[in-house]
Amino acid sequence: MNIRDRVRSGGLFSRLRRYPKQGWIAGVCVGLGEFFGWNVKLIRVLLIASFVVSGFFPVGVIYLALWYLMDEAELDDAGRSRPYTPSGGPSTPPSPHTASNTELSSRFARLEQRLRNMEDCVTSSEFELRRELRKLES
Repeated sequence: MNIRDRVRSGGLFSRLRRYPKQGWIAGVCVGLGEFFGWNVKLIRVLLIASFVVSGFFPVGVIYLALWYLMDEAELDDAGRSRPYTPSGGPSTPPSPHTASNTELSSRFARLEQRLRNMEDCVTSSEFELRRELRKLES
């Protein structure tokens, strides 16, 4: 078993994938963006800035190591990259827009419920009574 197989056998590198069709060079930044849920442009800017600041040796070597260690993402019938699934079977994940819309909808629903609770509290007769009692106490 070589070092590449040992590193990939478990942990982080077994789940990381690179997307060469969507990337500029090898798709490493796209793969990191997909894995961590970060914006790919931000990762590219950070990579280029660190490359300029530190020189080729540290950043270039790390990029080349990731290129070597990360598997290429599998392609579907249309030639698009399929996301990684631990079972290895085909998957149809929700689109990022659907996932973010669902997340936003649930967040706004919770906020709306909190706002309604506050409105109920402020508009209740008990609130008015407590406010009048505080005025009398002072």
